[in-house]
Amino acid sequence: MKYIFILIISIVIFTGCVSSTYTKVIPKGKIQDSNIVITARDGSFTLQGEFKSPFQSSVHYHSYNIGGDKLIKGYKRALQYDAKHVLIKIPSEKKELFGVLVLDKADENGLGPSTKSYKIIIPQPYIDAAKNGKISVVYEYYFLKSEGLIDVSNVKKQSWILWMSDKDIFI
Repeated sequence: MKYIFILIISIVIFTGCVSSTYTKVIPKGKIQDSNIVITARDGSFTLQGEFKSPFQSSVHYHSYNIGGDKLIKGYKRALQYDAKHVLIKIPSEKKELFGVLVLDKADENGLGPSTKSYKIIIPQPYIDAAKNGKISVVYEYYFLKSEGLIDVSNVKKQSWILWMSDKDIFI
């Protein structure tokens, strides 16, 4: 009986009952504070207020595979999957922050408005946490609808992620 249970679980895992398909392009977004400006370090785009997505990453972080220190250091992996080096101009700060920005496609099974449009919000406590060479991470997430035998409705998938620091440590 024990072996049958293990076999069934193995089949479920390896047949992809909870497979993710990141094919839903998120075409637009908005930075909530229209005074904040995010600019690509290579000059290829500038985001302010409402914007069209200038690129699509393929990082696909979710709450099953990243959190805590892994998320803080996750910018290294993100850069391998089309994340972009950026500068972030925040009116309350004297100098720009350095950053890495992910704008991912959404999972086909994703639910909610963040699967259709990015809403970039950078709260002041996260800006404050990005000082003295420390890394601060902000993101927006959505949930998945469950299909098959495994309940994934509590899995959080990030639609965008922004790592920030006052020091140029992302290179």
